[in-house]
Order: sequence, then structure tokens, then C-alpha cells
Amino acid sequence: MISCNNMHKNYPELSSNHEIIRSLTELGIDVFTPSSTMEEEASTFDEFSNFVLQQEKDTCLEILENDDTGCVGELQGGSDAYSIYRVSFPINDDDDDDDGDGDSNIEDNNAAVKLLNLFNKYTGRSSKSAALTIEKIKQYMLSMCARRSRERNCVSYASLGNIMFIMQFGGPTHGQVRHIDNMVPNVQICLYMSNCCPSTIVYEMDDCDGLPVTDGNSLVDFWERTKDKDIPQLIKKILHTNGDVKLKSKWYTKYFSHLDTLNSQLLCFGKLYQPVLYQLGLRETEPGTTLLAGGNEIHAGPPTTTDLGRMFAFAIGIPEEKEEEEESDSIDNEEETEDNENDGEVQYSPVLLHIDFCCLLFSILDYEYSNGDNVAEVQNAKHYLVEILIELIVDYPMKAYLLQIDEVRSGIRSWLEHVLERIENKQSINALVEDAVTSEVILYSPDVIIKRRKKKKKKSKKHRLKESLLT
Repeated sequence: MISCNNMHKNYPELSSNHEIIRSLTELGIDVFTPSSTMEEEASTFDEFSNFVLQQEKDTCLEILENDDTGCVGELQGGSDAYSIYRVSFPINDDDDDDDGDGDSNIEDNNAAVKLLNLFNKYTGRSSKSAALTIEKIKQYMLSMCARRSRERNCVSYASLGNIMFIMQFGGPTHGQVRHIDNMVPNVQICLYMSNCCPSTIVYEMDDCDGLPVTDGNSLVDFWERTKDKDIPQLIKKILHTNGDVKLKSKWYTKYFSHLDTLNSQLLCFGKLYQPVLYQLGLRETEPGTTLLAGGNEIHAGPPTTTDLGRMFAFAIGIPEEKEEEEESDSIDNEEETEDNENDGEVQYSPVLLHIDFCCLLFSILDYEYSNGDNVAEVQNAKHYLVEILIELIVDYPMKAYLLQIDEVRSGIRSWLEHVLERIENKQSINALVEDAVTSEVILYSPDVIIKRRKKKKKKSKKHRLKESLLT
């Protein structure tokens, strides 16, 4: 029986760390161990993680559980017994007052700062030079970014964003489903702080003797090469002709305007449709080891099989050029700039990507390609899309998907929950496939559902008025 809560996918792995690091390097991903000049800082990271996860575990957990600032959250991939916490650094940490002389109310209430202050107090690090601070963690990360810039002769990284601690206080845990964070042109930084911490798993994808999926044309080509069933002509037409249409330009697609266009969505996330060739991850890293992944790489937090906790710091490195561009943006473009921070907060797994893709194509089929005489053709296209969705769900049935879908999208949440239950109980899902194809509330955005309900309500009211006049 498949357990939707306790399943972790295993993919082919390389046999040695040397091969893993070589493959990661070829993908544009660096794994740097601390140099001799960084050994003291790395040792402090080890001491800090041991303090938080072991020595003062209960006190530190209490800080996280009692947080009321919104800086503490939970990441997918934990278990019923052990959560994976994310603890964001203060938003204005560029101005943090390491000496404690200024107005530091925001920092003082931040859980990450509380953990650092507790550690410094208990270990007698009273002086600024001895204390472990946000600024020192940032500088360590930036020094690894500078190393990447030197060794790859690539862009320099001027600043950091979306900085946080990620930690779990025990195990085992399930690990995350593979996903992509939207962060180009930024770089993802993972600074491993605890001893024997497994590294982030990165996935090398199989192009299946063709090109990777990066737009509508390459997705059509990929499905033609890998699927037994022919692609419906309506889907081909949409992917060939609608790829660069701005999603904000149509009322029935504007809910997904943050994705810009179908093609930009696929450029960022399209690789998720491809099968995994290898999973690349180190089982153990020493404190201070740092992974830097440029681009939108497919990755996942690793599962853990022991009762040991783990801890690392995460951030994005922002290229110097991008920072200069943002500084020169006018006030008129401020909202658009904020929507395109590419800080990794917009992320997709294969299932969630295809759910949104179905919602977009269902609406485009209904409002642009349905003419009343091609009902069967439209239904066939929807069937094809839902069958691909079912394949992706069966490949990785996980109830955590439900937590990642907005509550206002209750139709898809309820439907997906029933699909997962039937997969777990090895029951037929044919009826649920038909429900998804024919329903007007499952694979549609809230905007479309609301407008349709208003239209039906207006039509019903008009019908009742007509009946009352006749009687």
C-alpha cells in the first residue's frame, strides 16, 4: 500500500562524493568546504547548531513555538513527530545593530536573533568580536559567493536576500518532493551548520533524447516523444500560439499573471515535466560547507533516517548588476519590481505546476477555442491534461500538496484529497478523472469560478422573474 504521508521517492545515485560533486559542478552548482581561514567560523557554526538542537533544545523550541512576529514557519518535508522550521532573519538586517546601541526592537523580537543572543550569552561571547551575529553569517555566505565568482569568472554578488535558518530537532523525516524555486538571476545559498548534515538533493533531469522543456513548443515535442497517446490538436495549437500572450491581458488568466506568460512559466519550471536521471546529494557535510546553485535547479530537502537534528542557513545571493538596476527603478515601477524579486518564494513541484497549467489551459479552451460545435474535441483535450496530472500524482502521492494550495481554491483541494485517498487505498479514480474534466469549479482559478457563479445566479434570477410574470 502507498502511504501518502510516509513515501519518499528514491532515484538512481552516483557511487562516490567525487562523482556527485563533479556532476553538480557541470550543472553550475558549487559545493565549497571551508578554507583554512574559515575554520574558526565553521567551528562556531557547529557549536551553535549543537547548542540549538541538543544542548538547549527545549528552550530554543519554546522560542520558535511562542513566536508572534511571523518570522517562524514550517517547511514541507517534515514528519508528524518532527517539523522542519524556517526562521527568517529581520527584513532590515542590512541595518542590524550588532552593538545593541540603536533602536533594535524589531531585531530583539525576531526568533533568529533570540537564538543567537541566547547562544552568545550562554557561551560567554560578550564581545562583538567573539559573538556570532547575523552580520558574520552574511559575510561568510558572501565570501562563498565571491569564491564562486572567482572560480567561475562569473557575476559578483553584492547582497543577500530571504535569509533564514532552517532546522529540525530530530528525525526521521520524509524529505521534500522535488521542486524549483523561481530565483534567476539570483543564486541559492545553503550554509550547512550542523555536523554530518546531509546536503540539499539536486536532480539531474533526463532530456529523453531531445531538448529540455523550456516553452510550449518543446513541451509539445517532449510529450510527442514520451507519451503513448497522441496530443490533442487543440492543446498543440494553444502551446504553439498562446505561449507569449501576457496572462494579465485576459480576465480568465490574470489570476496567474505572476507567471507572466505560458512560455515564461515553462522556461522557469518546465524541467519538472522530465524524468529524473540522477539524484545528487552528499550524505554528510562538515559545518561551514556551502552549496551555491545558480539558476532554477530542481532540488529537495533530503530525508533523514536517524534521530539527529540538522541545521543550515539559507539565503539568495543578488548579483551586483541586478542590485544597481533595482536602485535605478522609478517609483512608478516599484510594485512591478516587488512582484519580480525572484527570492525563491514562488516555487513549484510537478503536481502543483501541472494543476495551475491545467487551470490556465482549461480556461483558454473554454473562452478561446470552444465554439459549441467542438464539445467532444474540447473534452478530449481536457482528458489528456487530467491524465497527465494523475500520472504526476501517482508518481509522488503526498498529502502535503493540500497545504500548499490556497484555501480559496477549495474545489481542487477537495478533489485532490479524494484522489490521494483512493490511490492510498488502491481504489479506482476513473470517476474522479471525469469529475475534473466536466466540473466548472475544480480546475479553474477563483476568478473564473466567481464570475461563472455570478452569471448563473443572474440567469437563475432572470428565469424566476420570467416564471413569476407568466403565472
